[in-house]
Amino acid sequence: MWDLERERVVKEILRRRGKRILFQAPEGLKLEVEREIQEIGKYFRERGMDIELIMWGGSAFGACDICDREGKYLDVDLIVHYGHEALPYVKSEIPVLYVPAYYRPDREHLEEIYRDIEEILKRYRDPLITTTVQFKKILHRYNPQVILGCRANITLEDGRDILYIGSGRFHPLILAYKFRREVPTYNPITREFSRIRKEEVEGFIKRRLGVISKLLLNPPKKIGVVLSLKRGQCRTGVFKRVIKVLKERGIEYIPIVLDTINPEDLLYKVDAYVVCACPRVVLDDYIRYKKILLTPKEFEMYINGDFQYQLEEISPEDFR
Repeated sequence: MWDLERERVVKEILRRRGKRILFQAPEGLKLEVEREIQEIGKYFRERGMDIELIMWGGSAFGACDICDREGKYLDVDLIVHYGHEALPYVKSEIPVLYVPAYYRPDREHLEEIYRDIEEILKRYRDPLITTTVQFKKILHRYNPQVILGCRANITLEDGRDILYIGSGRFHPLILAYKFRREVPTYNPITREFSRIRKEEVEGFIKRRLGVISKLLLNPPKKIGVVLSLKRGQCRTGVFKRVIKVLKERGIEYIPIVLDTINPEDLLYKVDAYVVCACPRVVLDDYIRYKKILLTPKEFEMYINGDFQYQLEEISPEDFR
C-alpha cells in the first residue's frame, strides 16, 4: 500500500558508506518499516557487509520530530525518516533521508479514485485540490498544493473552493479554520466523501474564544510557558517573546521545557499554560488537560483583549 522505496534507501546507505543507520517512522508505519529493516539487513548480509540497522522506538509525529540528537548520541551515520517530507525550518545534526511513503493502490483502485474525483470536481467552483505528501504522487495530474507539517501553507484565490484529498481530519480542519469555510474531503483509501462543515468551524472558534473570555474574567496569577525540544517544535523565539510580555505585565510565570508534551508532565501550580510547541497540543488535545492551554496567538489575544481569532501556524521566524 505504501511505497517505502527500498532501492533508494539501500543506495543512500551505500553512497554514504554508513555503518550504523537509524530508522524512524510514525506509529502507522512502524511494523512495515520493521519488515523493511529485516529485508535491507538481509541484502547487506548476503553481500558480506556489516551494517547495523536500528529502529527508533520513540515518536515520529512529523518531520518536526527528527531524532537527530538521539542519533548523534548513538553515533549513527544516517537517519531514514518515513512518512514525511523535509520542513524548511528543521535542521538536523545528522544527514536525513526522507521517504514520503507514497500511497500505492493497485490499478483498479486507482482508476476508481480518479472517477470519484472527477465526479466531485463537478460539484464545486474550480476547486483547489490540497493533499499531504503521501498522496501527492497519485494526484499529480491535478497539480495539488501539498500541506507540509501543521501549516495550511496554501495560496487560495478569491472565489475558489477547496477540496482536500487525503486521510484523517486534522489537515482539512486546519484549512477550514484558516479560511473560515466548509471544506469537502475525499479519502482515496476508503473512497469516502465527507465535509468539514461551517458549523464545526464556528463551534471551534467559539470554544477557543470562550477560553480567552474565561481568562479575561478571571486573570491568571501564574502561567506556565511550555517549550518542546523537538527539532521542529522548539520555537525559542516565540518562547522568549511570551516570557518578555509576562515580565512587562508583571505576571508570574514558570518556563517549562519538555521533549514530548503530555498531561502527566504539566502538573504545576499555574492557572494556564502557553504552549510554544506544536499547535495540535492545544487545538486537538486540550480536552486531555486539566488546566487551560493557550497557543501563543491566543495568549496575545488575551493580552490585547482581542476577539478576532487567529489560527496558530508554525513559521521559520518562530525559531529566531
